[in-house]
Amino acid sequence: MVQSSLRVRPRIRIGKSGAREVRKEGNIPAILYGQGEDPIPLVVHPDELKRALSGSAGINTVLELEIEGSESPAKRFSMVKEIQKDPIKNRVIHLDFLAIDMKKSVRAKVPVSTRGRSEGERTGGKLEKLMRTIDLECLPGDIPDLIEIDVSSLHIGGFVDITGLELGERVKPVRDGSEKVVQVIAQRSIEETEPIEEEEEQEAEAETQE
Repeated sequence: MVQSSLRVRPRIRIGKSGAREVRKEGNIPAILYGQGEDPIPLVVHPDELKRALSGSAGINTVLELEIEGSESPAKRFSMVKEIQKDPIKNRVIHLDFLAIDMKKSVRAKVPVSTRGRSEGERTGGKLEKLMRTIDLECLPGDIPDLIEIDVSSLHIGGFVDITGLELGERVKPVRDGSEKVVQVIAQRSIEETEPIEEEEEQEAEAETQE
């Protein structure tokens, strides 16, 4: 688990006009919700957000929100639930934080990475990565930064499914365990494709002569 602090302040004006004002100031409008409490509108500075999420866990970082001048508890554990970005400028325009209890399970999308070169690739096969993230459920403190899969022993036709992942006893996958995460498939060799290409050329020549 990666944990970081993030300084935020309450947002006075809410709604679209309030959000626009926050953006004009160069900040990000946000909201904290969850744990059965009323949502709390917030203002986040982009540099603070970048620093807080700069660790290896990225968006799965457990954040300790330090709410300046708030009447509610000054520090709240949370995670980023959703990030909205401007599709043109690619800048963050809104954030949703989910308040969490460190003693209760949460769901998180954890990135998948492969290690090594498979035996199947050495003999002409191709490694396919079918999932880039895995949905997991566990305590916030048990969220892995990354799921790394050693593919070196996979031959053509071989695969690793969700059940085959090393997640630890306290981490549970949300999806069906039989779903494949990576696999090695066969590729046509040059010798197999050449006759097809030659045959197509001969058919094309015959059509032009008719």
